[in-house]
Amino acid sequence: MLTNNKTDYQLAQQQILEGILSGEFGIENRNDLGPLIPIRLFQVLRMVALGSNVEDILGQGAPSLVYHSGQSLGSTLGQIVAANVDKDLETYVGKIQQLCRQLCIGLVVPDKVDLSSGLLELRVDECVSCAGIHNVAAPICHFEAGMVGGIVKAFFKRNVKATETKCNALGDKTCLIRVDLL
Repeated sequence: MLTNNKTDYQLAQQQILEGILSGEFGIENRNDLGPLIPIRLFQVLRMVALGSNVEDILGQGAPSLVYHSGQSLGSTLGQIVAANVDKDLETYVGKIQQLCRQLCIGLVVPDKVDLSSGLLELRVDECVSCAGIHNVAAPICHFEAGMVGGIVKAFFKRNVKATETKCNALGDKTCLIRVDLL
């Protein structure tokens, strides 16, 4: 359905982002249950409802779709945050860290920043997608890799390639995302 030339998804997206960015985490009509959901519910939505269905439809292209979804969110949030930090990388990173913590996405920590070679590595500790998941064959946090890539892309206004090189679900202590500025 189109309302004011926006689809229902676009209207919902706008309302959600406005709530997040205003710092208002109370949710209307959630007086008893509150604004937070259990991590296992998020994981079942992400890995079962979305992940396996997308994989059934797209096959090996599924991780790419999930990555690009994360990149879209990261770019959108990053653009809004970047507009309010006057090109100061340290302030930008601090605001992104705070936002990811508030949303319980994970604890985003710059691990290595080498701007002369166009390389950044960011850890996502306590990653929402893979916490408590073990013994997978390959990294599974495609959404978070895309999101981190989108966040970096928004600040530097350059294309990026973000790759998860470590994953908690592989037995690593953290998820590590390598971002190459292109």
